[in-house]
Amino acid sequence: MSSVITETLMVANDRRSAGTRKHLDEPLGFDSFLRPQVWGGDALATHLGKSGAGQGPVGESWEVSGLPEHPSVVSQGAFAGQSLADLWRTRSLDLVGRTHPSPVFPLFVKWLDCRGDLSVQVHPNDSVARAMGHVCGKSEAWVVVHAEPTSRVFAGLRSGVTRDELLARLQFGTVTECLHSFVPQVGDCISLPAGTIHSAGGGVVFAEVQQPSDVTYRLFDWNRAGRDDQARPLHIDLAMKAITWPQEPVVPVSPLPLNCQRGVRGELLLKTSAFELERYTVRDTWPQPYSGEMTIWMVLDGTAVLDGAGYAPHQILERGSTVLIPAAAQGTQWAAAEAGKPCQLLCIRLPSQST
Repeated sequence: MSSVITETLMVANDRRSAGTRKHLDEPLGFDSFLRPQVWGGDALATHLGKSGAGQGPVGESWEVSGLPEHPSVVSQGAFAGQSLADLWRTRSLDLVGRTHPSPVFPLFVKWLDCRGDLSVQVHPNDSVARAMGHVCGKSEAWVVVHAEPTSRVFAGLRSGVTRDELLARLQFGTVTECLHSFVPQVGDCISLPAGTIHSAGGGVVFAEVQQPSDVTYRLFDWNRAGRDDQARPLHIDLAMKAITWPQEPVVPVSPLPLNCQRGVRGELLLKTSAFELERYTVRDTWPQPYSGEMTIWMVLDGTAVLDGAGYAPHQILERGSTVLIPAAAQGTQWAAAEAGKPCQLLCIRLPSQST
């Protein structure tokens, strides 16, 4: 029997098994969805090993998405071929471990390659977004995984900049003069609540975590043409309604140390009303601390091994990998793939208060 036929039969059997499985109790990996962008580059291939990247200016790799524009599809295991949107509709209790009010999967996780400059943009908060007919707003956070010497992050406005001054500078094409900016360093975590003006470029690569929304209002697009050689539209009126005032400078967060077992170093990066971020450097075998709770893990550096009881398979996860561990999965644990070479993991959690 050919390997192609054998693989097809295995997938078919896995899907029948998923149909009769009582619980979604295995870690889930998803097919990456690579999205070309005028500001993208080839770093998702060269630094994160994304297959298919590098053929053009790829800006985004959607890793965990329940958005109707492109829901993530499970790549292997008993649930291979099923979309996260379908699993959220039919097995959300297995995923989260509790009732959750969101009509769509409540997190959206990506990798970004900002070789060129993102537009100067802002995202609406929940109330502004819902007034425009969207499910929710878009607060987000960036964790820097690679930065060229030319990299720059623009986040917030310089102290004292007013709404009127911003409008005037937009009219005269000098808006960058009122943006706060800094040179990013690998490891920086940047919190961008909805309503925050931001941009980035010059060769910086991020892990991005956000609310499940793709709504973006552009204030300025660096006077460039889009991929179709036409200027991309601006949304200044909508953006001005979405901006939070006063708009202050944004700087990287200061991580707080977490108590961990020997061989593991943990840091709390961020707690928001939409998600929480923790970062772990793992040298020894480590039972992941959130059994009974959904977590999403991104491999920021090194190579990790994920093991688990029951249906959780042994997985080797390289830098750039992302995996969702459902609340129903039991006994999962992490380790570095090679002795003496720690792996670094970003742990994404729903906030404890969102029940």
